[in-house]
Amino acid sequence: MKGTGESFMDNRKQEAAKLVRNHAYAGAGTGLIPVPGLDVAALTGTQINLLRKLCKLYGVPFSSEQARGLIAALIGGVAPAAIGTGMVGSLVKAIPFFGTVMGFAIMPALSWASTTAVGHVFIQHFETGGTLLDFDADKMRDFYNQQLAKARAETPADLSAEKAA
Repeated sequence: MKGTGESFMDNRKQEAAKLVRNHAYAGAGTGLIPVPGLDVAALTGTQINLLRKLCKLYGVPFSSEQARGLIAALIGGVAPAAIGTGMVGSLVKAIPFFGTVMGFAIMPALSWASTTAVGHVFIQHFETGGTLLDFDADKMRDFYNQQLAKARAETPADLSAEKAA
């Protein structure tokens, strides 16, 4: 029989997973913003909001500026091809018609996967007693890459142009 501590931890992990899932879909929605750059800014805001809610759930002090820096350090130093695809997906929207269609095909799935990976990285960090102050993006980069690859493979079919075809 599980003790109340284990039950609390299971409930907290379930709530954290729900937060990640909801924010991942919100992140995918930012990929539909037709203005190049604005979609990336909105995605960043979504990921910061996810981190704020995870911090609250885990009782970790939150700072928006610190969260922005940690997410940028984690994502910015990782998966250049994926990030490049995301920036290209955003910038290609500037091309009339064709660019908009291509951006819509790329960005929702990539935004969903990125948000999912960010969420799982911070859940793991908080589950081990970590805080924003002791988060080391360099040490978490491999785990982020693993989570990003897993999320990309599990991207819902309605978000992925590759899976829809």
